Amino acid sequence: GDSDEYRQYVTTLSDTRVRYHRNAEHLGAMLNIFQAIYAGAGKYCLAFHEDDVLEPTYLEAAVRILESHPECGFVAAEVRELREASPGTSGHVATPCPAYDIFRSEADMVRAIASGVEPMFGSVLYRRSALAATRPDHKRFGTLVDRPFLLGILRSWSAAVIREPVAWYRVHGEDDRHEGMSSQQILELLKTYRATLPEEMSASDAALFHSYAANWLRILYRLTPDSKKPSFGRFMFQAWREGIYSPRWERRFGAGRVGRALFRRLTA
Repeated sequence: GDSDEYRQYVTTLSDTRVRYHRNAEHLGAMLNIFQAIYAGAGKYCLAFHEDDVLEPTYLEAAVRILESHPECGFVAAEVRELREASPGTSGHVATPCPAYDIFRSEADMVRAIASGVEPMFGSVLYRRSALAATRPDHKRFGTLVDRPFLLGILRSWSAAVIREPVAWYRVHGEDDRHEGMSSQQILELLKTYRATLPEEMSASDAALFHSYAANWLRILYRLTPDSKKPSFGRFMFQAWREGIYSPRWERRFGAGRVGRALFRRLTA
């Protein structure tokens, strides 16, 4: 829904395999990405971001994984940052059969994410049949919708994440991509993660989840527009009430500040 420059470019390609679809209105990045994911009819699909980088062997490797694992709903690469013109400084020689991990449940994926495995959304190659029963909840999650969407696929399918360097996300610096994000959407994301784990978490799950949540609550809060977030104390207090924040695992915030936030709330 931007300009006709794209239509003109596609015309110059003179390739009937390339189709251009213009949205009736400007949707913004995340809505447009999902428009692209559901637009085609091929066996597999990938919504690729034009400023990121994939190894030439990535699609071949991802299709090979999907073909050899019929229960696998999607393949993703791990996020690796790209700050220069090309990723050649990695020194990695791409292979057609890179190492990968299989995740067979939502809980397995959340544990992996909390351990530092970050699927790169722009690298995800979907099995189209795995998309049939899954739709993104943009209202609930806003610009954070990608992770819950992938977890939704894992309710019925497994997933694979390639662990070798095969994809790079171009770092943008400060931009307005989270301009529409609200503090409630951050809480909804962490609540979704928490709901995948057993109600009575093991000690290892509790340590993993709460350490991850404490860090990302703070990071995402900073990215939220001022008009869409309460005070930091009130935000963390709400996270504590929702069961997704534990002061035990957060040195920078701590039990004392939660206690003071609670006191201010009770005496307001």
